[in-house]
Amino acid sequence: MDVIKKRPHTGSGYPSPAIGWITVLVLSLTYMFSFMDRQILVLLVEPMKQDLQISDTQVSLLTGFAFAAVYAVMGIPMGRAADLRVRKHVIIFGVTIWSVLTIYCGLARNFIQLFFARMGVGFGEAALTPTAYSMVADLFPPEKLSRAMSVFVLGGTAGAALSLLFGGYVIGWVDQVGEISLPLLGVVAAWQLVLIIVGFLSLLMVIPLSLIPEPARHNTCVKGSPEGETNLSFSEVLAYLWTQKRFYGFYIAGIALFNLYAYGGGAWLPSYFIRVHGWEASSAGINLGLLYLVPALFGSLFAGWLSDRLFARGFSTASLSLMTIAVAMLTVLIPLVIYIPSMPIKIVAMVLANLLVVIVAVLLPTVMQLATPNRIRAQVSAIFLLVINLVGIGLGPTVIALITDYGFQDDMAVGDSIALVAVTCFLLATALLLAAHRPFQQRVNEVIYDKT
Repeated sequence: MDVIKKRPHTGSGYPSPAIGWITVLVLSLTYMFSFMDRQILVLLVEPMKQDLQISDTQVSLLTGFAFAAVYAVMGIPMGRAADLRVRKHVIIFGVTIWSVLTIYCGLARNFIQLFFARMGVGFGEAALTPTAYSMVADLFPPEKLSRAMSVFVLGGTAGAALSLLFGGYVIGWVDQVGEISLPLLGVVAAWQLVLIIVGFLSLLMVIPLSLIPEPARHNTCVKGSPEGETNLSFSEVLAYLWTQKRFYGFYIAGIALFNLYAYGGGAWLPSYFIRVHGWEASSAGINLGLLYLVPALFGSLFAGWLSDRLFARGFSTASLSLMTIAVAMLTVLIPLVIYIPSMPIKIVAMVLANLLVVIVAVLLPTVMQLATPNRIRAQVSAIFLLVINLVGIGLGPTVIALITDYGFQDDMAVGDSIALVAVTCFLLATALLLAAHRPFQQRVNEVIYDKT
């Protein structure tokens, strides 16, 4: 890691620590509800299929394409709005849209209605992540950014883990309750009531979001732009990224490969334990949720603390260096998870792998915020999220499935497919992140330390 002696400008302009942490906690809780709203449909597949008379292919469109395509693409205009307008208003707008449409998912009577409602959920959720990234970066000085970002990301990791952990409970509850009669709405199935409840809970987040302050923007000048403008057109943002392609190109490509395995492995690891080790589907969800939740909580807070501590001591590339080390270690750990015959050792390897995955997930937005001028942070984050989500959500599960079906031609070889994709992605990602190291230091010098 590179050491530079000059300290960033950390003086006035930042809110008090109390206001900063309250704002981060509100954003993190909002992030948790967004994950619950987007994933809850997966837990209700069977009763939903039965009531609406839809196929597995239609279910996959509801849980995947309908949400992901809109979510990835609409992040760009949402990010631009966040760079130009009051950011908490952009988030409130998004929360309102996705919450109301999650409630509408619970009222849908056919596939078409549910499909368009899920597209609307993706539209609303696209407002949160790039906007929150930009806000968090203005709540704390750079040497405290990793810790703050880790608490925000913790909301997403906790939401993902809780979805797995309570999956079996939700399914059992839906089976027992059957149909319910609600005032004004009439008779709704239990799975529909679940969607109405989670949408209503998300909508309540509008109240604390409206009370948090809009932080002042820092590092607003975009060097290399016409006359140092702070409000660039989208074409100028793209041109700016091109001038810094040595960092953004290597970094985005490396994280996209990491995401390809993260989504692909996450989709198929339960099937590996069910097929190869004979776990029941319900117990697989609960066990994998527990194995993810604990390292997610610890890894999120530890990664933020360590990165900030190193940055404060002058290691300007601490966040990227820690990510690179974690990705390199995953190259070894994932094959151990698949091929070690001892279940206790396999479990330990999985916990360690989950810890490293969380470390990367926590630090990846920190790197992007440190390297990017304030006034284009949300737009650049949206472009970043567009690429890594299309690669991760769009290709990850499918690549592993294709290798299993057409490469090994054996459903029991799903573990081999997971290991092959993991080793390939993580080796390439490690090389790309290493290549991004020096240009990242240059970006930090310019954006944070104001020197070229």
